[in-house]
Amino acid sequence: MCDKGDSQDGTCPKRSVVYVYSPEYIETCDSLSKVPNRASMVHSLIEAYGLLQHMRDEASGFCYVNDAVLGILKLREKYERVLYVDVDLHHGDGVEDAFSFTSKVMTVSLHKFSPGFFPGTGDVSDTGLGKGRGYAVNVPLEDGIRDDRYLQVFTSVMQEVKAQFNPEAVVMQLGADTMAGDPMCSFNMTPVGVGKCLLHILQWELPTLLLGGGGYNLANTARCWTYLTGTVLGQTLASEIPDHEFFTEYGPDYSLEISPSCRPDRNESQQLDRVISTIKGNLKNVV
Repeated sequence: MCDKGDSQDGTCPKRSVVYVYSPEYIETCDSLSKVPNRASMVHSLIEAYGLLQHMRDEASGFCYVNDAVLGILKLREKYERVLYVDVDLHHGDGVEDAFSFTSKVMTVSLHKFSPGFFPGTGDVSDTGLGKGRGYAVNVPLEDGIRDDRYLQVFTSVMQEVKAQFNPEAVVMQLGADTMAGDPMCSFNMTPVGVGKCLLHILQWELPTLLLGGGGYNLANTARCWTYLTGTVLGQTLASEIPDHEFFTEYGPDYSLEISPSCRPDRNESQQLDRVISTIKGNLKNVV
C-alpha cells in the first residue's frame, strides 16, 4: 500500500491505495439471503463520499480476491512471512485450519468465545499444529466489549506478534458484526475503535490486503467499511450521509456515526490480562 518511491527522500507521506471491485461480484453478493444488497450499499456509500477519486487507477502486485486463504497464498509467492489478522466477531477457523501446520503464515483472531456460539473454536490454548505450533494466536472475548478495551487488547497482542513473527505482508479481515446494533447482539463497538486497530497495522507500512467479513445490520456495515476506507485514505468524512441511491436506509439520523448501546461489558480486566499473558508465553515458541 505504501510506495516509498513516490517521494524524492524515500519517505512515504501518503499511502498508495487500490480499491478493486467487480460489478458482477457485487451483484452475486447482493443476492445472498442474509445480507441482501449489502455489497451495493457499501460501494454506493464509498462512492457518495467521493473516496474513489483518492484511489489509484491500477492495481499492482496481484489480483484482489475476496477470499483470505487465496489472498495469503498469492502473497506467499512473493513474501516469506504473511500475517493474517481477523477482527470479525466469529473465530477465523477456516484460515487458521488452512495454515495450522506452517510457520510461514501466522493467524491472529480476536473473537467471541462462548459455549454454543459458532464455530465453538478459538480458545487461547489453540496455537497451531506441528511446525505451525505457536503460529496461531487466538484472543477469546466475551460479550459487550467496547472500543477502548478492545483496542488495548489488540495493540498488546499485535505488538508482541510483530516483534516475534516480523511479518513481511498482512491480510486483515474487517468483519462489521462487532458493531453496536448488529443482530448478533454481542460486541458493542464502533467504526472508530476498529479504525484505530486498522491504523495500528497500517503504521507498520507493510503491503496490506483488507477484506470484508460479517456484518448483518446492513446500514451499519456500510457505515463501518466506508469509515475504514476513509481511514486508509487519510480522509475525514462528514457526519451527514450524502444523498445517494440507498440514502433512506440510514434513517432516522442519517449520520455516519454508530453509538454504543447500554449493553454491559462482560470482559473482566483480570481475565483479559491472563489471556494476553498466555499469548505472550505461546509466542515464545515462534522461531
